[in-house]
Amino acid sequence: MSNYLKFLLLFLFSSTILANSEKLLLEAVDKYRSPYLSTKMDISITAYKDNSATGNDKYEVYHHNGESLVLIISGASKGNRVLLSNKGMYVAVKKSSRAIRITPIQRLLGQASYGDLASLKFSDDYNAKILREEQDTIVLELNSKSKKSTYTKIHLWIDKDKHYPIKADAYLASGKIYKIIHYSLKDNLINNITYTDPKINNKKTVMSILKIEKKKLSKRFFTSSGMKGKI
Repeated sequence: MSNYLKFLLLFLFSSTILANSEKLLLEAVDKYRSPYLSTKMDISITAYKDNSATGNDKYEVYHHNGESLVLIISGASKGNRVLLSNKGMYVAVKKSSRAIRITPIQRLLGQASYGDLASLKFSDDYNAKILREEQDTIVLELNSKSKKSTYTKIHLWIDKDKHYPIKADAYLASGKIYKIIHYSLKDNLINNITYTDPKINNKKTVMSILKIEKKKLSKRFFTSSGMKGKI
């Protein structure tokens, strides 16, 4: 075997090992958002201006294997439902018989997008690579796998030892930073996610995970035709 062929095989083997390790890192991060394959989460989103609340809505989020169904429990859109499926994202207005297709990046409340609420696992929507290592953190670059992803690219800071998420910069397709995201943990799970616009200093939006439990819904709910069924 030539030296060139040996080098090529070693390079391919090393690249495969690195790609697998990056995927495992991202899956480890995901467990801090939801440790279950099938999950029900009670979530509250509050928008702030100058540290005073300007709006608050509550949601139930059912997630299974990369797909999510959101029930809007309070606020102006109470009774509406949102579906994030492998075929795209849809909103079903309470008094309408039709589900309307929307984009995950569309604003939900304050700085939070529909995709921020419905998409629970980075590893479902992004490919990861290690961008750099800092003193106590690893910075991952996440690139979207499909139009189902909320953002085109994310730079994600994670703890070097325990791999929990610390902060993220979310980018638009143009390459501009769209929002900055900070994570806080309680009992080894994310309990608050704070979204800010880098161009606006006096506004922020906080997503609070109030309750998380293992729960499975029938597959029929994760379709645009079945998303309005009685749960």
